[in-house]
Amino acid sequence: VINESLSQVSHGVGVKIRIASANRTIHLWNLHLDYQSYGPYAAFNKMVNKVTQIMAGEMADGEGRFQNIRELLLDDHFQEAVGNSSIEPLIVCGDFNSPSHLDWTNETSFLHGNWKFQWPATQILENEAKMKDSFRELHPNVLENPGITWSTVEKMSSGGWSWTIPEPQDRIDYIYYRSPLLTPVESYTYQGNDTVYAKPFHWKNDYPSDHFAVVTTFRLM
Repeated sequence: VINESLSQVSHGVGVKIRIASANRTIHLWNLHLDYQSYGPYAAFNKMVNKVTQIMAGEMADGEGRFQNIRELLLDDHFQEAVGNSSIEPLIVCGDFNSPSHLDWTNETSFLHGNWKFQWPATQILENEAKMKDSFRELHPNVLENPGITWSTVEKMSSGGWSWTIPEPQDRIDYIYYRSPLLTPVESYTYQGNDTVYAKPFHWKNDYPSDHFAVVTTFRLM
């Protein structure tokens, strides 16, 4: 990590990393976007019948995932990283607490409460910052490779429903990149090598997270 390269926004941090073996510097941002008013809960709520209702959760009274990603794009250090990405690769990764607009399509709507939805966090990062979703680039067929990351243990709702209501499962963790110097060659989800037990038996698990990890291998020119 390059000294004094730390940048920070409300829901993420960025640093410059020197890769000595390749004689390259990369910009790496890690995000953890707002977890409240989780979109799929609205999508599977039978009382919700308008796109604006789902979008209201992404806005979250001015403090939602929409604003989180907007703040990133307006950050001077992030804008500098975007501008330099042709010579210094840029990676943005983390827990977005949001599905991808690439996954909620007409073809897959039967999996998502019959909704097609343009989730703003991923759409803005792709359309405005011109970043690429490394997993979906290598696995374009959503039905064959859904890439679920939520959740390893949260399979059924426990809150007063005696484990009878399914928890929506979705891809909400990402590794985005921007640079002609980077080529993704492999991307997959990971939950360790041992059996991972869902709640309420998660205490048996060696794997420590309620999310699957996302792992992408890049070729760096």
